[in-house]
Amino acid sequence: MHAVDTRTSSPSGAPGDQHPGVRVRHAPLHVLVAQAEDADRASLVAAVTAMGHSCRAARDGLEAWEMHSRSRADVIVSDWRMPRLSGLELCRRTRGACEKGRYTYFILTAPHHDKDHYLRGMKSGADDYCTKPVDPDELGARLLAAERLLGVYRDLAERNASLRRDSQASFHLARLDALTEVANRLSLDEDLRALFPRVSRYALHYSLAMCDLDLFKAHNDAFGHVAGDEALRRIAGVIRQQVRAGDGVYRYGGEEFAVLLPEQALPAAVRAMERVRAAVELLAIPASREGGILTISVGVAELDPSVHKAPEDWVRSADAGLYRAKVSGRNRVDVAPPVGLSARREGT
Repeated sequence: MHAVDTRTSSPSGAPGDQHPGVRVRHAPLHVLVAQAEDADRASLVAAVTAMGHSCRAARDGLEAWEMHSRSRADVIVSDWRMPRLSGLELCRRTRGACEKGRYTYFILTAPHHDKDHYLRGMKSGADDYCTKPVDPDELGARLLAAERLLGVYRDLAERNASLRRDSQASFHLARLDALTEVANRLSLDEDLRALFPRVSRYALHYSLAMCDLDLFKAHNDAFGHVAGDEALRRIAGVIRQQVRAGDGVYRYGGEEFAVLLPEQALPAAVRAMERVRAAVELLAIPASREGGILTISVGVAELDPSVHKAPEDWVRSADAGLYRAKVSGRNRVDVAPPVGLSARREGT
């Protein structure tokens, strides 16, 4: 048996031009040779390494499977008949264990090349078939085909990974308010729908706060929308600073924000939002040219499954508390009125 020369040479022998033999064009393949006969195994290992690929060898199918399980091979060159585990069964196991984007090229070898054996091998998941004794040039051609196919799989895997990253980034951006960089209304709606059944089932304490900037329209009229945008950014930042890392802060719309407070009953939630209210007041953002500063009014409602049958009911309760804070003088934190009493918030 002769090995395939992996060097390049010109017709005159000068380096640089491609040799007519098979040569490795990309990264070397990790090849696993599984052959029952010592002579077959040694000749295949010699041929594979001469082509510039790394190569391991196994004496039977089970040993090959254990080696492949520990460290995945790019290509397996397997004998059809082997002790403990046949080449067909090794092929089936290899196909069943293939990870996405990590394909293993499988070549079966056998001392016969009849149609029945070829079809059985292909149906088991083999990619190619070589008659024994394997000709090195034929094996080199098979490995070149494997290299090209595995390159396509790698490219597809990288492209899919890039698409997943882009999709995740798009998913995140679709749920982020571009101005304030807190979560948006869509994100709030999804979070409320996700947690609602869990809270109802396990009797967890969750509170929701609805916040509205007082006299924000007057601020915009006096200083313009650019100043108004900056005020919203600063106030969103203060809200995030004053609540816990696990609390959710959302821009509900316009000058309104929502805060989701996990594992906080109503008294603790009211105290947390009082800190928010005081911090916004300390910013001392002018409300108009005539005087006054921007403040925030807050309504808080604890989730009560006996009252709130859907997330929308919970939002309405917190909104009713916000209305009470507005009509009671603004710049305050209030709670929803008792069940049965209506409260309607108008633009203030």
